[in-house]
Amino acid sequence: MISTEVLVAWLEAANRRYSTAGVPHKGRPFTALSDFTREHRCSVAFDDPTAKAIFQWFYERSPPGAHQVGSIYKGVYFYDTAFWPVCVPIIFGEVSVNAIDCLETMPSQIAQMLGSSHQDMWTYAVHWVNCMDYGYGQMDLESSQMLKPRALQFLGAAHSELIGANAQLLESRPNVKAILGLRMATEIFLKAVLVQELELTDEQLRKISHKLEDAATRCAEITHEKAFAEIAKRVSLYPPVAARYEDTAWPTANVWQATTLTQLTAATVTRLYTDRDMRATVLSPREGSL
Repeated sequence: MISTEVLVAWLEAANRRYSTAGVPHKGRPFTALSDFTREHRCSVAFDDPTAKAIFQWFYERSPPGAHQVGSIYKGVYFYDTAFWPVCVPIIFGEVSVNAIDCLETMPSQIAQMLGSSHQDMWTYAVHWVNCMDYGYGQMDLESSQMLKPRALQFLGAAHSELIGANAQLLESRPNVKAILGLRMATEIFLKAVLVQELELTDEQLRKISHKLEDAATRCAEITHEKAFAEIAKRVSLYPPVAARYEDTAWPTANVWQATTLTQLTAATVTRLYTDRDMRATVLSPREGSL
């Protein structure tokens, strides 16, 4: 059991690091708890006295309302003709999470229908893992110096496009034009890798333009990550950039495919630069690799 004096000293040092790194106040308690569990090789539940002490310490040193937060990330899953939010919970240490519980707004009858089908559950599990790895991986990258500043800027822009598109799909009347935001998010995620690995200039990025297949193929070549090659094969499902000037009602099935591909791209990028990767522990090897 760590003493109060040692914990406070640790928090003060951590807070100075977060301040220098520009970590927002609302993200500091969660980042601190995550760092604490890793550094001390322990698992700390939310109701543990240490966790409460860490949160209280930051609450007392933050602007009013700074810690009114929900899920770390809210993805989107399509099932039974509707888009449902996939809420990535705030957890630290070794904690068991029920994937179905992350579909917080899904009625129990529909959730039971999903859970009773092996194929449906497998499809959901693949997407859920991508949401989970991205949610935590993106938080890790934003609160650390794992990426070069310009690449981190691209990551932030891609994240904004992604959550904006997800929000459009979760409206009471889903806006299928979210597919354009999903396309843009994918493009920026890919370019974040190129900026990180090759330090491409704006002029060099303009040469790539909006050619998603070229960008994904280049990412595959320089990182040797197979997922980028798979992404390159599938990017043709996105509409062209010029479609933003059109009043097109894209089929829901197309929008859902774009959603899964963008989430895969986001997860692939964060897995590349963090240790977040739940696939080996959640997805059965006999079902095939991802």
